[in-house]
Amino acid sequence: MIVKSMSRKVPSFGQLIGYIDRDEGQESYRIRHNLMSRDPARIRAEFERNGDLLQRRRNGVYLYHEIISITRAKGLSPEEQKSRLYEIAQSYIAARCPDNLVFGGLHQDKEHSFHYHLMMSANRAGETGRLRLTKNQFRQIQVGLENHVLEKFPELEQKVAIGKRSDRKLSQSETELERRTGQRPKRDEVLERVKEAFTMSNDRDSLLETLGRFDLELYVRGKNLGVIDHESGKRHRLKTLDAELADRIEGRMMELSEPEVKSAPEGEKEKGAETKERHQSQEASEPKTAKKSPERESDKDSYVKYGSNTDSKSEPASQQNPEAEQDLSEVQKDWKAEMDRHRSTGRDGPDRDRD
Repeated sequence: MIVKSMSRKVPSFGQLIGYIDRDEGQESYRIRHNLMSRDPARIRAEFERNGDLLQRRRNGVYLYHEIISITRAKGLSPEEQKSRLYEIAQSYIAARCPDNLVFGGLHQDKEHSFHYHLMMSANRAGETGRLRLTKNQFRQIQVGLENHVLEKFPELEQKVAIGKRSDRKLSQSETELERRTGQRPKRDEVLERVKEAFTMSNDRDSLLETLGRFDLELYVRGKNLGVIDHESGKRHRLKTLDAELADRIEGRMMELSEPEVKSAPEGEKEKGAETKERHQSQEASEPKTAKKSPERESDKDSYVKYGSNTDSKSEPASQQNPEAEQDLSEVQKDWKAEMDRHRSTGRDGPDRDRD
């Protein structure tokens, strides 16, 4: 199960209502918490009137867009799963913001999950101050909700995700920080974002795109996969964060990806989307002649970026089968070449990166 929160510093109530309300036939699962109206236009007006009460300040939050997602269970019908998710969303609202305005809708466009989108007012109904939770308070709500789901709805077949910690022991400074402030080590937050990205994706390309949405970038060095956290600029080896998850991500990166074209919801363009579109347009305008990139002198920084081309001396395993080679995308060929080259050299010496 995933619980994600995103704040907005502009009063884009109408846009988000339209996005939440886009799935037809889900009226019975609509959530209108502390709202008098049922019509989308009137609901927007209620949010705007309540938002007008907020004290004006620079970079002040107007609303929250939050997502609750569960993986699909094999032992229940879709309607039974959606009914339970509706109860889970109501429990979350009761713990998170019982006095705020909330509008929510259930989406089922993902083959592997059902999820709720919730729009929450930044302030309680009729109040001028913003409701703010610390990171520790929000995490307690997340973990409490997950425990509630695991105990009350075992038939949903959910696994521990939010409350799971890395097997790596905390350093003395990290232990002291958690004891004094209740804040988790930064790598635990990175691990949670990687897990969310993996759960929300279903193939290689969507995994890379979702990682980018969480300000993460996949890289490979030697025999190790890792992620760069662009929020802090630090690198983290996946096997250090979670060895099992590292194996699953490596397996997904080697899978074939089905071509899929999807547009992001209005007003929620993914980070890096403009760069990707610009890169694709440049590729289309360039002549289709093979350009041989110079050989890199060192493997110290070998990144795997979405849409990038890497050079390799070793022959990819897929070239042994011409038919399999035709089925691979250009990005996958680059990935396989990169992995084969590093594994053949086995470089993991004193210049390896630190987590």
